[in-house]
Amino acid sequence: EHLKSTSNATTHNYNMTLLPHPSIIPYTIVHSTDIALLLAFGFVYELAIRLYRHNNESRTSRERKVNIHLATLRYEAAKKRALGPSAFVETSKLERAVLATEKELEKLKSGREARIARTAKLIKKCNLATNIIVMLMYYGVAMLAIDGSRIIDENIASNDEIISDVERASSFWKGLFFPLTYHGMGYKISQYGIESGMRASCVGALAVFWAARTTSGEMFECAIKWLSR
Repeated sequence: EHLKSTSNATTHNYNMTLLPHPSIIPYTIVHSTDIALLLAFGFVYELAIRLYRHNNESRTSRERKVNIHLATLRYEAAKKRALGPSAFVETSKLERAVLATEKELEKLKSGREARIARTAKLIKKCNLATNIIVMLMYYGVAMLAIDGSRIIDENIASNDEIISDVERASSFWKGLFFPLTYHGMGYKISQYGIESGMRASCVGALAVFWAARTTSGEMFECAIKWLSR
């Protein structure tokens, strides 16, 4: 099964991969189909989360109507107040209506704030559950790993220094994806379960999923800013 490939593989099949030719990126393991699946899933998941958050954090139609009604009442009350004592009765009625509408609007705002808090908690739980599912499905499987035996470094070759294939692969990987490989705990978590000799020169499924969410999130933000101009 393609998900059970390891760094000990002795043969490489590059014919069905979507990545660049191995002479450019000397990879020893690549799961193109799974990478594409994770990228698509990350995009759809991020879109669903943002739509759900927008739907629950936006003001309801009732709140918008009450807000407009309150602005109208305040305007009418100010007009009557400017007429002086002759419009005292009408002014008093409008001021009482303003107070009642303000109280209703405050209740609607409190309900929206509570809804926002519930939404944030639910999204946090969904993110945790989704991350765990992705990790379990691809536990111990590297989506892409570098083959250190095919990396030639002229600087290393000129120094009579013996460098292992793992160190070569790690150096190439860090240089290729700098500064992503130095993001600390999150990056290490995404490689949990992968063989220790491969962790320094490979990417796990969670990292691919997170990359898809981050990239699509930035795309959505740019689209929203462009549409709101």
